[in-house]
Amino acid sequence: MGTSTSNRGPNGHTPLVPSWLEGDNTNQSAGHTSQPVVSLPIPQNADANRFRGPRTSFTNYANSSGRDFESAKRGISNYVSRSLGGSRNALKHLGSARSSTARLHGVLNILSSGGGVREVARILSLDNLERLPAKQFFIRIAEFICRDGGPNDEGLARSAYFDVISEPELAGKTTEELTKEDCESVLKNMMSRVITQKIENDIARQILFLPGTVDEVSQMEDTICQMIRQDVSDAMTEAHASNQEITSEFAQEATDKIYQSTFALLEGLGD
Repeated sequence: MGTSTSNRGPNGHTPLVPSWLEGDNTNQSAGHTSQPVVSLPIPQNADANRFRGPRTSFTNYANSSGRDFESAKRGISNYVSRSLGGSRNALKHLGSARSSTARLHGVLNILSSGGGVREVARILSLDNLERLPAKQFFIRIAEFICRDGGPNDEGLARSAYFDVISEPELAGKTTEELTKEDCESVLKNMMSRVITQKIENDIARQILFLPGTVDEVSQMEDTICQMIRQDVSDAMTEAHASNQEITSEFAQEATDKIYQSTFALLEGLGD
């Protein structure tokens, strides 16, 4: 574990929903403009000890070199329910990463629903996007996907995004060759990376100091990320089953619903 977004993690005195998160604009899918940020009153501080239990559970997981996976699941469950105040507040804590995911969602929807690369180029006013390798295409649109956000979450979105576009599954394909399944996989990977890195930064930094090998650390991170990706996949399947229209226009609403459903699944790990 440990990405470019690593930090000392939040302290318990941080409000459950800091005012700078509430002020984040989340209606920034492909083709939409932002609205002015609204100033809100500063919320009261939350329980100062609310991170202690989840961090202790992750310490146990780290000390077991990944064998005590139940401790990891218990830590994540308590993190969502107690540290963040439930799935709805957990969603708000993603800050501008929500907007970045929605913009990616909008672009992927255009690519997979007939609009194609040319339509993306028109909307974003970019030239020479056609016939690019998929990774180069996503690098070219990175500034649109990962705009400047809140000071604590801008790096989260960028780190997750560049991790995703470096995945081997995109290698050797032009953007025009991406299938609907490829686009859906990119979205799942982005969402799972955002949540995984959020957990890492907030409660799982102990693994950085694990007295083991790099391979052990990597394996523990992969195990957590794969579990979260499965929950994202389940939440996405549920959204499709409810016949929710997932289009560029409703990209923010759709991604928020998937994120919140994923957090609800993670919260349920402690049951």
